[in-house]
Amino acid sequence: MAKTRALGADVQLLADFESVYGTPPGPGSYRRLSFRDTTLGSVRPLGYDPLLGQGRDAQDPYYEAITDDGDITVPIDVEGFGWWLKLLFGAATTTGVGDPYSHAYTSGGVLPSAAMDVGHVRLTTPRFELHQGVKAGSLAFDMARTGPANATIGLIAQGETNPASAADASPTAYALTRFNRGRGTIKLGGASIANVTGGRFNFSNGLEPVETIRDDGLIDGVDEGEAMAEGSITVRFGTDTTITDAVDAETPVALEYAFTRPGIPERSVTFALPRVFLPKVRGEIRGPGGIERTYDWRAAKDDTAGHLLQVTLVNNLPGTAY
Repeated sequence: MAKTRALGADVQLLADFESVYGTPPGPGSYRRLSFRDTTLGSVRPLGYDPLLGQGRDAQDPYYEAITDDGDITVPIDVEGFGWWLKLLFGAATTTGVGDPYSHAYTSGGVLPSAAMDVGHVRLTTPRFELHQGVKAGSLAFDMARTGPANATIGLIAQGETNPASAADASPTAYALTRFNRGRGTIKLGGASIANVTGGRFNFSNGLEPVETIRDDGLIDGVDEGEAMAEGSITVRFGTDTTITDAVDAETPVALEYAFTRPGIPERSVTFALPRVFLPKVRGEIRGPGGIERTYDWRAAKDDTAGHLLQVTLVNNLPGTAY
């Protein structure tokens, strides 16, 4: 039923990778993607530069350059998350001749761009906001004992248009099977850390918009800067010395965040950092209850592995699905 007021529940997100930056592909290969919320949007703020001798009343403002960026929160799921990983890291190296397939995404490469169509499809007059030249700048998620696993991805786009119809009338969709945070693990040096109560993961591609002078106010592109990863691990202080041993040694260790989904075959997504530094932290005691310590880690490139971060998604789809 058509509506006169827009609802988030009625919004559809279609996306496809571009062959040429800033040029949305035609219909035929768009995917309908699941998301929880987004702030992606184009803005053109007003500037003000008053001239003297024009009286006391305000004069006309002027239009600044266009900025099109924002975040999107998506489910970390078995199938669709691979699309977002490709946007973040580039094409995966896929192994396997059948279910399960293993898709390995590695940091430090050249990033693709995409077109994203946010459609308010059930309005009496549907409205479509097509963003071209979209690149993924960051990835963040939390580790906790309960709740679904979601990731927040930072996006930078070239600009937005408002076509009269959706980018694709017959998009395909991934099956939605979500990972849960209750099935998450954090490993240090290949061993699970005991008494973990929380964790945070942050990755950045260090994107830099190329803000050239153009008559349309758009950016020329987005360059990839320094890739970085950092985060935190919160543990109950006790007899387990996995972290404190690494801190005392002052040597980098391998760190791994992972979510799994039981079954035959098992599904999983693993964020592996081969070289992570951990700081020594103050041993605070804030009451008679359990004592917690939070370690803020930072990753660096491992020359042997050849990367800073590798994300491996194990699912039932071949590499051509992305």
